[in-house]
Amino acid sequence: MIEFIKALLMWLAVFIPAMTIGSSVSRESPKRAARLIQVSMLLLSLPLLWVVNGPKGSGLFLNLGYLPRAFLAGFTVSLVLNVIDPRNETADEPEFLPGDWRRYPLILLLAPLSEELLHRGLVEGYLLSYGHFWSAVLFAALLFALPHWRAFGGGALDRVSIVAGAFVLGTLAGYFFALGGIVPAFALHASANLAGLVVLYFRER
Repeated sequence: MIEFIKALLMWLAVFIPAMTIGSSVSRESPKRAARLIQVSMLLLSLPLLWVVNGPKGSGLFLNLGYLPRAFLAGFTVSLVLNVIDPRNETADEPEFLPGDWRRYPLILLLAPLSEELLHRGLVEGYLLSYGHFWSAVLFAALLFALPHWRAFGGGALDRVSIVAGAFVLGTLAGYFFALGGIVPAFALHASANLAGLVVLYFRER
């Protein structure tokens, strides 16, 4: 139990400062705040996971064996979740999402990298080192999913749907991380976001 408390404290040590930095500019520019949050999360996670877990324990090694399956799983599951989303026909574009080309590096590179390093590399990597498997995967997925409650608009049912979808994708990312490190987890996250952008593109049209 103590390992999970320590993992939560490490997550908070990254998440709270990153959100504080982002909220300082969120009223003036939500789009800039989103980038600042992701960059802060990345810069705060890297030294902490390096010290706590080491590179190997944080999944920082090259393993391409699970890459195709992770990419396909992320894209397929996210596509299904986006299509059956009850907000599908009425949801507005998130205010933090840039309207030009800058949305693509944010959604497909920066967010997957920073969020996977925090949730999988730091939190899950730490718990895996103590012999936990599914509890580590699910705990990291829960920490990943909960902040999505405030990231998007809508009523309570809409937010529950978003959090549930994020939990499913976080669980998949955690499973692939446990098997193959950060590369397949990143690929799954990026492909899931890509599917979301595809659905958003057709919805806008």
